[in-house]
Amino acid sequence: MTTDRELLDALAHLVDNLDPTPRTLAAQARSALDERTGGTAMRLLSDSARVDPPGMRGRGGTRTLAFTGLDLRLDHVTGGLHATGLARAGAVAVARWPGGEVTAVIDPAGWFHVDRVPFGPVRFVLRGDGREHATPWFVA
Repeated sequence: MTTDRELLDALAHLVDNLDPTPRTLAAQARSALDERTGGTAMRLLSDSARVDPPGMRGRGGTRTLAFTGLDLRLDHVTGGLHATGLARAGAVAVARWPGGEVTAVIDPAGWFHVDRVPFGPVRFVLRGDGREHATPWFVA
């Protein structure tokens, strides 16, 4: 008689041989895991998209987000978004999205600006003193 474990092992062997995981998918999964675990997470405190009634954010399409360690303003501009941030730590800010990123220097007062952030998934990473602090991914 075959045990449950032996049946599961045989099934896993069949799946691995008949329908293996694409190499690119495995590489993307590893990359996503590295991205997810990199840096100290900044918690979302508020998001104007969640609290302002639709149509009440103004014609310019401004959105404000507050994270632990970062206040962020996203303004609609031609070709995407302009991000203005006030960071409580870090020397540089990195805006990341699938397929790209832009780095901006944080000035002595804590301000930074990033032009042409695309609409869609994005996160901001603050780097400095050998540490990274990262927002969760959100849809801009």
